Amino acid sequence: LERLVIDVLDKQGYYATVVSPMLTDGNSIAVMVMPANDYDHYYDGSYRQNFAFQVMTKHENQLTAYHTLLDIASLLKNIEDIPSANGTYEFEGIDITTDPNIITKDDKYYIFAAQFSAALFIKPKG
Repeated sequence: LERLVIDVLDKQGYYATVVSPMLTDGNSIAVMVMPANDYDHYYDGSYRQNFAFQVMTKHENQLTAYHTLLDIASLLKNIEDIPSANGTYEFEGIDITTDPNIITKDDKYYIFAAQFSAALFIKPKG
């Protein structure tokens, strides 16, 4: 999922290449997988899993960092599908669990973050 989210965000042409898991030097955007243990198991071996992740933006201009994260949040919330390359899951959507907010400011950069949860239905093996 992390790779797929990064690929979706990279295609948007933001001010920096989207990387993982940490922000890089200079203006940057990063996706970091967060710990989560949210499963619903079914008798046929399938299960529903929520994957938590955080998107961070870092920019010299406060509004650029903030508005980019707002754009990312809107895109992810409204994305209809992130298809599985090998057909092992069905994408069910992404929810915003923590709205975009400022994390810190140093002498040069503003850092904002938002947290998300992506729901996937994992098909049974076999």
